[in-house]
Amino acid sequence: MQIQISWKMIVATLIFALSIALLLRLSLNLLNPAPQTADQPPPIESVAPADPTGSTSEATPGSGSPAPEAHTAVPTALPTATPASEIAPTATATPAPTTITPTLEPTPEPTVPAPTPTLAPPPTRVPTPVPAQLLLVEQGFGQSQTEMSYAFVINNPNPDLLAQTVRYQVAAYDASGVVLATDTDTIAQIGPGQELGVAKALTLAPNLVVDRIDVLLRPGQFVRSPALQNLSVSNNAFVVGDPPNATGIITNSFDRDLIDVNVIGIVYDEGGIIGGGNSIVPFVPAQGQAAVSVPVATSLTATRVAFWVILVSAPTSP
Repeated sequence: MQIQISWKMIVATLIFALSIALLLRLSLNLLNPAPQTADQPPPIESVAPADPTGSTSEATPGSGSPAPEAHTAVPTALPTATPASEIAPTATATPAPTTITPTLEPTPEPTVPAPTPTLAPPPTRVPTPVPAQLLLVEQGFGQSQTEMSYAFVINNPNPDLLAQTVRYQVAAYDASGVVLATDTDTIAQIGPGQELGVAKALTLAPNLVVDRIDVLLRPGQFVRSPALQNLSVSNNAFVVGDPPNATGIITNSFDRDLIDVNVIGIVYDEGGIIGGGNSIVPFVPAQGQAAVSVPVATSLTATRVAFWVILVSAPTSP
């Protein structure tokens, strides 16, 4: 009795172990299925024919009954390929016709050939004309005891150039050629084509007698300028006195007053200049007149008087 129980337990244990192994294997196959190749057909399962009697004969080991015959599995017929003629035609989608819109291409414009560059001739350098030199028109002097006066007239021959900062030097000599006195000064401006008188008085040492004078001009610079308008002096006269005076009346034709006007007076006799001088007129009203009196150092009697009114910058013409 005890031996039967032991075998049953052993058999049950084995069956339980086999069941566990099969379950594990089945689980592994489900998790990692083996890939099938396309060329390998699926396995054919063989089915044993059922016994018509409904009973199952088992071979008992050691019995004299013959072993059951092996039944060969009948292969299952594979599906036959359907001929192409029997395949129902599949409807093919016909593409919609595409409407082609013609593209208008722009008409190419005619290409204008680039002009051939023309080499310009080198510029011709026009030399700047050299201004004409100032001209010394006349000169002279007068003396009364220790006072002497010199005077000269210069001309600017350039019709459109104004001479500026003209320096000059006057030297007085005696009969033997000894230099008795010199004087140097500057003329502010001389207008284009203008003639200008210059005069000044000097004091000499006693017993010195002037025989002649020399005038040297050093022109400064020339600039383009329109002609300058001069003021007129009328009623010119030589008044004998100690010293004698050259007198006249200045007329201001401009629309503004003139202040501190420098006036040059030169006196003449039949031989030429016999003296001259300058004077400052403090005020000449606009469109008005003012008297002028210029003392002159001379021992001779003048027969003619000339005046020049110096304007550093010309006012607007009326």
